[in-house]
Amino acid sequence: MRTALIATAAFLALLSNAVHAPARAGDSPLGDLRPKPAEAPKPASTGPDSTSETFGDWSIICAAPSAGASDRTCEVDSTLTVRGQSAPFARIAFLRVAKDKPTRIVALVPVNVSTAAGVKIEADPGKSEISLPFKSCVPAACVAEAELSKDQLQGFRGASKAGQITLVDAAGKSAALQFSLRGLDQALDAFFKQQEK
Repeated sequence: MRTALIATAAFLALLSNAVHAPARAGDSPLGDLRPKPAEAPKPASTGPDSTSETFGDWSIICAAPSAGASDRTCEVDSTLTVRGQSAPFARIAFLRVAKDKPTRIVALVPVNVSTAAGVKIEADPGKSEISLPFKSCVPAACVAEAELSKDQLQGFRGASKAGQITLVDAAGKSAALQFSLRGLDQALDAFFKQQEK
């Protein structure tokens, strides 16, 4: 099963620049994880053979079929940034390879994290937590993912306006970042309808 994100290449390049930026004294290795004030979403980065459709703070990104494949591959994703930085900090995506397959949630995060702890994502902070074990790391980022039950997916669809992602840095310090859920319902609806065709 393909676990890489469609827009990973462009994201990794941006993330690599952010990770290698000089740190200020007193900075946490994960940076300032307070959410930035709401701003207009930036268009998703797409390659020459991909398309993007935006729903609030979420996008559906589709790549053209690769050699030997008959269908294009799509995902619903959002890029997370931290206050004081313009480069992306992390990316969260929902994937489903076929309509009869389960939905997966994928997080792409910086490499300076404890891979033993995994990534925790909550649709409604304090209610239900989903643990994403790490699958792989490359020099610029690590990928964590998990299969979602129908109830867990529904939790994202009926959640409040903000979710939360929690990471543990290499020194064992936990840090949390809220992310917007605005537009996620509409993006998932459109994504699932595309797969019914």
